[in-house]
Amino acid sequence: MAMMAALSSLFLLVTLASSARAITCYECDSVNNPGCGERFAGDDISTTDCDVVANMRSLGAEATCLTKYHEGMPGDTRFVRRSCYFGDASPIGISCDDGPDPVVPFMNFLGCTLCNTDLCNTAATLSTLPLVSALSLLGLLILLANV
Repeated sequence: MAMMAALSSLFLLVTLASSARAITCYECDSVNNPGCGERFAGDDISTTDCDVVANMRSLGAEATCLTKYHEGMPGDTRFVRRSCYFGDASPIGISCDDGPDPVVPFMNFLGCTLCNTDLCNTAATLSTLPLVSALSLLGLLILLANV
């Protein structure tokens, strides 16, 4: 009987520990829900328990929240997607899927932000990585133009 109580306690402890690390993220895109755009309005935005989604994806990757940005012509409205992310979230390893988004395949990937607290993917600013890349490219073009 003591063994059964110990197993029950262990099961409860494991269940509570796994639910303690669960993260909930906003799940939307700015085409289907304008409140999901750069000026985020979370009133009617759906949320997702990333652990539930993780069960359908590869195991082992800890979930974070993602905000991705795409743009067509410069000056046009940006496309924003918010969701769970299961890739490498370390600052060095950030490698968001930079391919075309199925909703707007004609738009170019601009960048992304990652965060790891509940409903944190409301950020309206891009990661500095794309900005640094753009400035480096601009500097290279200026350097080549002067040669």
